[in-house]
Formats: sequence, C-alpha cells, structure tokens
Amino acid sequence: QILPTEAATIANPRQLLDEMGFDSVASYVWIHHMQLPTFPVTPYEQIARGAVQHWEEESAHHDLPFFPNVTMGWDSSPRTLPSDKFEDVGYPYMATLGGNTPEQFRAALQSAKQFLDARGGPKILSINAWNEWTEGSYLEPDMIDGMAYLEAIRDVFPPVNS
Repeated sequence: QILPTEAATIANPRQLLDEMGFDSVASYVWIHHMQLPTFPVTPYEQIARGAVQHWEEESAHHDLPFFPNVTMGWDSSPRTLPSDKFEDVGYPYMATLGGNTPEQFRAALQSAKQFLDARGGPKILSINAWNEWTEGSYLEPDMIDGMAYLEAIRDVFPPVNS
C-alpha cells in the first residue's frame, strides 16, 4: 500500500495501522499536532496542557497503545535569515514556545508520567529532543540552565535502582 502524502487525509487510520502491522502509536513533537496560536511567542504551559488533551484523544481514538511525547521547546527562528522580516508565514517563520523553563518542562514530564501510570502496559515516553539547537528543543546542557532539563527527567523518572 502506498502511504498518503502529507497533504492527504488518511480516510481510516485504524485500518492503515492494522494493515501495516503497527503495535503502538506515538508522537514526535507537539507542534505536529497543535498550532502555536500566538505569534511571535506562544506560552509553553498552554501547549503543554494541550498535549495532555491530545494524548487522551489519541489514546481513545486508537485500539493500540499510545505513547506520549514531551517537547522541551520550539524555536525554529535560527533557521531563518537575520535579514528577513520575521512574519508568521510558516516554518521556519512561525511562532516559538516561550517560557519553556526547566520547571515547566518538569511539570510536562509529570503530566506524561501520570498519563502513563494511569494505563497498563509499557511506560514509554519520547522526548523532543537531545540536540535540536536550531529548533530550540534540546536537552544537552547549556550555559543558561546547565543540566536542569536532564535533572528534571531524572527527578520525574528516577533510575529503577533508586
């Protein structure tokens, strides 16, 4: 079967997932499922709340397990030209997530943990991203927050042997 293009709508997602033999559904980054409604900056907390709603809807929509995503941040403006006017015309000229502090990231992780704990089966979570510096979504330590994003993950999801 040929997969539909990005612009096409999948008529029956459940049937497609079944035909292709998938055993779970997941997400990569929040902005693939939610618009950033306030330009130039949308509050991180607002999109984090929307993510929880998205997880619930996706979980109810599919017969397969749904594994959530937590996005550390979003700012694709480094991929633009400094000489260009920054207007809301689509990627990479689009809204950014603001207020994506380590504390807000920790709260989003806690929401994901609650979502996973409320369901049976494997507790799998994806996090965007380790090193997407040019899209403002990275966990690698930096000069501003140091190890705080990694420490948030450790604190919400402590090592099994702790």
